[in-house]
Amino acid sequence: MKVCLGFAVFYMVLGLCLGVFAREYTKRKGLDPAEAKKTNLIDLHPHTLILGMFMFLILSIFGYFSHSFAADRALFIWFMIFYNIGVLGTVFMLFVRGMVQLGSKTPGKKENAMISGCAGLMHIILSVGLILLFCTLYHCL
Repeated sequence: MKVCLGFAVFYMVLGLCLGVFAREYTKRKGLDPAEAKKTNLIDLHPHTLILGMFMFLILSIFGYFSHSFAADRALFIWFMIFYNIGVLGTVFMLFVRGMVQLGSKTPGKKENAMISGCAGLMHIILSVGLILLFCTLYHCL
């Protein structure tokens, strides 16, 4: 379960860096904290920490106490692939949406639809990863 702990550290560093970036970037754009909370950039920090760091910390603890965790290795590998792509894609689309919100030009309907569609696909991939996680947990019982 060292791989889960490694991913937890990765998402912690990423989440903290994104939090600092969001705060400093919105300050440089001249937004006060109340206005900055209206952008999606502020959501980067908690999404990365909760979906990334805390999820993999919980899995590390579960793997430490359960010796049969991830008994179906192939299913666990598919979970890791789908879940990480889903989390990173969702965080990236939050970043894109936040940068568009802070941009000087208002996006059109097509741009908004594209961003929303890509975010929706990332949420679907994330959901497939969660389903695979529950299948992995079911196999270890």
